Amino acid sequence: MLGARSGWSEPCNAARAVDVGNVAAIRRFFETYFNAYQIRNPDRSVDGTMTGYYEPLLNGSQQYGGAYLYPVYGTPADMLYLDARRMPDRARGGVSTARIDGRNVIPLGDVTSGDLKGVYALDLRDSVPDIRDKKIRLRIDGGRIVPYYTRAEIERGALKAPILAYVDDPVMLYSMQLQGAGKVRMSDGSIRRFAYAEQNGRPFLPPLAHNGNAAAGARKLVVRGMEMEVDVSDDGTAAASNAGNAASADGDDDAPTSPLLRGFTLATTTPTTAGTIKPAVTGTAGGHGAGNATGAGSNEPASNAARPHPVFAISDPSYVFFRVIPDSPNGPLGALGVPLSAGRSVAVDPRTTPLGAPVFVSTRDDPQAPGAINRLMLAQDSGGAIQGAVRADYFYGFGQTAQSQASHTKERLRMWVLLPKGLPISAQQTSLKTRGGGPAASDADCLVSDPVLCVDDAP
Repeated sequence: MLGARSGWSEPCNAARAVDVGNVAAIRRFFETYFNAYQIRNPDRSVDGTMTGYYEPLLNGSQQYGGAYLYPVYGTPADMLYLDARRMPDRARGGVSTARIDGRNVIPLGDVTSGDLKGVYALDLRDSVPDIRDKKIRLRIDGGRIVPYYTRAEIERGALKAPILAYVDDPVMLYSMQLQGAGKVRMSDGSIRRFAYAEQNGRPFLPPLAHNGNAAAGARKLVVRGMEMEVDVSDDGTAAASNAGNAASADGDDDAPTSPLLRGFTLATTTPTTAGTIKPAVTGTAGGHGAGNATGAGSNEPASNAARPHPVFAISDPSYVFFRVIPDSPNGPLGALGVPLSAGRSVAVDPRTTPLGAPVFVSTRDDPQAPGAINRLMLAQDSGGAIQGAVRADYFYGFGQTAQSQASHTKERLRMWVLLPKGLPISAQQTSLKTRGGGPAASDADCLVSDPVLCVDDAP
């Protein structure tokens, strides 16, 4: 992919001839074709944070029932998209008009929603465009087009989406959404692999724990350096069941266990008995169509109606949708659609660090210190939790061992990015050239002017 981007073709072509078993040849390749830049924060400081993530394993079924109550949703059929770059200034943060073309929302000029057939009031309050594709996720609400459903609305069955599987643990499902990928061991023993497909366009606001101390009965989750505590049961039965599942996993490296969350401390989530999870689509989990939307819980079996389960992490409005991909020994797909490599892939904030670029990460002044990570890696992924200039998320791989390593990783970080010689550098405040070249061209956050690899906050 990089070979087709400006400035990358020469080093990409040369890389094919490098002997991967010759350390001197690899070093010579990077010194010949790349310049190194130290990433700095806006205040010119050089220290940041490294955390870890992994590909989780959950237990699941194609059928709803028993322990399998929590749906893994595919991309909703009722989701619409508005390119924020086409949005007039008067529509930002307010109400204007628009029409719908397929799945796309087209803003209109001086037209009221009552003037023409097919014209809707466009209400973009509380909407946030995706930082990469610059699109706002929307839906129809009567005669209005409004931001897509929140997590709380989705978990109460408001959306119209295919159900790809049902799982038995809402904590692990939330973790899979935060990781952006995962595997589900189905009740028949098969493995179903899920990759990120879409998100609901809402901001990522995870339930951070108070002072790092879990409340009584709460479960602890550490993902991407954030520590959360969540209570997922009205009466303690679900918590007891989940504790039993975790205990039975001892000694099985692939056994699903609820993880800890990646470093920062998250707020307690208060469950609500009104938030019963109701799958939004009829039929089994193996269907590929969008299905038929139903009324709130009208397709829910009576056994579940008599046994309410509160929504999970309701305070976080963001939600991730998945797609099924073939399982393989390779890692999950990263932000560029390329499989991640355990120990060599990191997630970064693409508003500063270009995706696809080699990055050198250093977590200790002494590279020989126990636990030190000082190595060349590739910026191949991103995520809502990965924000900031000097910020990296180390991919550990799949399974319980990777989970344990990821949940214990939160280190001080210094970071350098390697870019092809001759590639124009856009950022000024967040980078420091350490080998060759002239000064930066502007004060933009992105190191390179490439909307595919590196993005700006502005539409």
